[in-house]
Amino acid sequence: MISRLPRITLVTPSYNQGQFLEQTIDSVLSQGYPNLDYIVIDGGSTDDSVGVIRKHERHLSYWVSEPDSGQSDALIKGFRRGTGELINWINSDDLLQPGALHAVAESWLQTPSTFVVGQDHQFSSGPDQPVGHFLPAGYAYPDCLKFWSGRFRYHQPPTFMSRAAYDAVGGLRPDLHYVMDYDLYCRMLALPGASVRYLDRVLSAFRLHPEAKTSRAKAGFLAELRQVSQALWPADWDHEVELQAMNRYSAECALFQAAESFRSRDLRSCSRALGTAARLAPWHAARFALSRWRGQVHG
Repeated sequence: MISRLPRITLVTPSYNQGQFLEQTIDSVLSQGYPNLDYIVIDGGSTDDSVGVIRKHERHLSYWVSEPDSGQSDALIKGFRRGTGELINWINSDDLLQPGALHAVAESWLQTPSTFVVGQDHQFSSGPDQPVGHFLPAGYAYPDCLKFWSGRFRYHQPPTFMSRAAYDAVGGLRPDLHYVMDYDLYCRMLALPGASVRYLDRVLSAFRLHPEAKTSRAKAGFLAELRQVSQALWPADWDHEVELQAMNRYSAECALFQAAESFRSRDLRSCSRALGTAARLAPWHAARFALSRWRGQVHG
């Protein structure tokens, strides 16, 4: 049985996350998966990360600690070293749930597919006290490009991929810092015969904390999301119609961001977000802002 389990490559990119890193590594190694290819790529941390990695290095396929250009660069390095049929990454502040790798492998053995996707918990104090739950849906092209519709519900930690499909699309884009996963998934879903298997099982736990990258860069995330989506739009779409829909959604996101910034008294960020909303969809932004204001006044 062991000999036929697919080899799974997991990469953990990390930079100064020593406070979380050991728990992440333990969550992977404690899986007891016999055909694991586990790689840690550290960006030259100045905290205790290297000590944590050295503690576990005999169980790692490879690790390095050196300066890099960010998460995408670290992941590309790791996957170049990887030898698995299935691949994924687990960030240094996230966790795998017990039995996750065996569940993915069993699904893969039944029907090899482009993606094997499970569910995910979000937590802040501890993984046994989830504050949110992710259910995947809509892993299909070209609907995945309409991020404003909400039909494509993706999350990276429980999304395992075929290495062959990853290579077929040229892997991750090194120039993306926030939506490298979204871009990769959309390009892989566009492959002829792309397929997905959904698992009715929680595979991972996503840690919510103020220093998480997506918590700190909502404007950058939205800008990259728009860029990636629009670059992949099929020729037979009505681009003007889709652009208007994307702009309306983006303006609403910018207005929510402006409200958050205003509440936290970050007036510079608030002003930038308001400017983004006004630039993308001026009339829609004005109507949306007015409706929100009326709701707060009369609610």
